Amino acid sequence: MEAHYNLPPALTPGKPTAWKGGCDCQALCDRGKMNRAYNEVRCSRLANTRGDKRGLTVHASTPLNIGDRNLGILNVAGPDWSAFSEDALAILTNVGSQMGVAIERARLFDMVQQQRIHEQAALLSLSGKLLESGLELDDLMVQVTREVRDLLQVDACALLFPNGDPNALSFFAAAGWHADPVAGGRQIPADERSGPGLVMQVQEPLIIEDLRQTERMGLQQVQSGSPEIIPASWTVDWLQGEGFRGHAVVPLIVEARSIGVMVINTRQPRLFHDGEVRFLRLMANQAAIAIEKARLIRERIQRERLEEELAIGQRIQLSLLPESNPQILGWEFATHYGPARQIGGDYYDFFQLTNKGTQLGMVIADVSGKGVSAALFMALSRSIIRTKAFTGRRPWEVLRIANRLICKDSRSNLFITAFYATLDTDTGHLVFTNAGHNRPVWLNDQTGHLKELATEGIVLGVFERIFLGEDEIDMGPNDLLVLYTDGVTEAMTDTGELYGLDRLYAVIKASRGASAQSMLNAILQSVHAFTGDTPHSDDLTLFVVKRLPEEPPV
Repeated sequence: MEAHYNLPPALTPGKPTAWKGGCDCQALCDRGKMNRAYNEVRCSRLANTRGDKRGLTVHASTPLNIGDRNLGILNVAGPDWSAFSEDALAILTNVGSQMGVAIERARLFDMVQQQRIHEQAALLSLSGKLLESGLELDDLMVQVTREVRDLLQVDACALLFPNGDPNALSFFAAAGWHADPVAGGRQIPADERSGPGLVMQVQEPLIIEDLRQTERMGLQQVQSGSPEIIPASWTVDWLQGEGFRGHAVVPLIVEARSIGVMVINTRQPRLFHDGEVRFLRLMANQAAIAIEKARLIRERIQRERLEEELAIGQRIQLSLLPESNPQILGWEFATHYGPARQIGGDYYDFFQLTNKGTQLGMVIADVSGKGVSAALFMALSRSIIRTKAFTGRRPWEVLRIANRLICKDSRSNLFITAFYATLDTDTGHLVFTNAGHNRPVWLNDQTGHLKELATEGIVLGVFERIFLGEDEIDMGPNDLLVLYTDGVTEAMTDTGELYGLDRLYAVIKASRGASAQSMLNAILQSVHAFTGDTPHSDDLTLFVVKRLPEEPPV
């Protein structure tokens, strides 16, 4: 143990019984098993030590690595696994990486005082510039290539990384090339056909003294300390035009995985000796950590920006839903909207048809897909349906015209199911059409029977010419109408079992005589009890309409 903080009394460093012998984490490290970002260990030292341990039983361990070399272990103890959140473990991993770099930098500083002052001072300078740099990722990579080229006094340096295509490595930064490979969008094979591809796989440097001699003789090995396999000859005209002779490829390794390679080239034959290769690897380690740190920062900024955009989109989408339920004498309305993601594709709508007196327009709809694209398509569809509804046309005409306009305006492959009805709030007369949507359920209080409100019709937004049927019912006192999207019936358990229509109908029948809000609550409680902790994979929207009984005259 080299350093400690806040150890419990039972583990005071001066107690020989507590620190006699080894422990599980040391054994894992000795066997090369301490190689993950973090390792959760039930501490044998804590288990075997008597005295006040302050409830500590487990610890998370992260290796202190510099490149592929292990310097030690960092342990953080807690009473149980719940003490380590995902964020805490991510921080622990990052701290371990930075401590490994800090320890190595301290060791290098000592070397500066003893030997190889020029090289080690240069490495410390590079490390400081990279780790303390506030540059954006792209600018940081360009700086790496320039600094390495100048420090090693070579002609050219480049950084290559995977970029979507698993079979290719792309140039992300370069210095000293006649023709900029980044601007040219150059790629090379990501397998053993190319030196960088091979180095990505084996995570060992590739050193070639003279590329021309290697190509001419077909060598399979080169001498640079220990023999290293080189790939079969691979070249193209744009690469030959650079005139490179000396060649070195070093892996960029972060947490035991290759994230890319650094390529060094000279236009005269040059064999990098063992000290230079070690120096190269140390520079590559520093560069890899700095680049990975910058990449993570960029991803975090992009994620925060996306979350901000989604939050704005959610506020806009929610503003399109009715601010409140209709307040109409003799009727009750209850609604629920629950997107599966931050932004969903379901919507419902109420609007008074001003030219129809007591007529109330009602819509429930479901856009295929989820997220921002579904929300935008929903907003388009809502606007069109509302506009055409205000013309006073019959429901089937409204959706037929809306379909034609949606087909013309939409540039996506999305479609929408919709149910549209007009309700005469004086008489209870309901006229409706259904464009491929889940069939609403009418509970007739007088008979106790359920009726599905179905008409002939298909989804909107696919074919410009469609046929839509129309039907009508008369809602009597205490009758209930339940409208919903498929997020209700297709809610599922962790085993894939669907909630289904039978369960929905059973809840509706069991809640006969309930208020609109009580009916809606009963359905939601039933769905949530069925799915348990399983996240909903689809938006869940429903609303309930109830006609109240007429009050007897006073």
